[in-house]
Amino acid sequence: MSSKERFLYIALLFLGGFYISFLFFSKDEDYVSDYDLKIEVLNQKIDSLHHINDELTFKIDTLNTQIVKLDQEIDLKDNRINNLRYEVNTKVDAVDSFDDDELEKFFTERYRQYKDSITETHSKVSN
Repeated sequence: MSSKERFLYIALLFLGGFYISFLFFSKDEDYVSDYDLKIEVLNQKIDSLHHINDELTFKIDTLNTQIVKLDQEIDLKDNRINNLRYEVNTKVDAVDSFDDDELEKFFTERYRQYKDSITETHSKVSN
């Protein structure tokens, strides 16, 4: 191998080493600051989304407690309706079992306080 070839190989090795060291040890980190800025902006968005999420979670909890209260009220109303239905059905069943005489007596006693205009002595209708 001639000295020119040896010099050329050494020069290529030297330039290759210099280029590799330049890539690894260069202070040119502009892209890092850009990425840091983007990371900071994304962190701020994440924080604001966490805040919104917390507010929505609070609203959900509030609505769930309202739902529980309304469910309890509905259950109470349903129980009241069932009780009233039972009472009405009991009374209807009792009246259904009356024969004609008992029905007449029932309605006579129930509406006794109302006087019939025909039975009054000074009525224009009665003779």
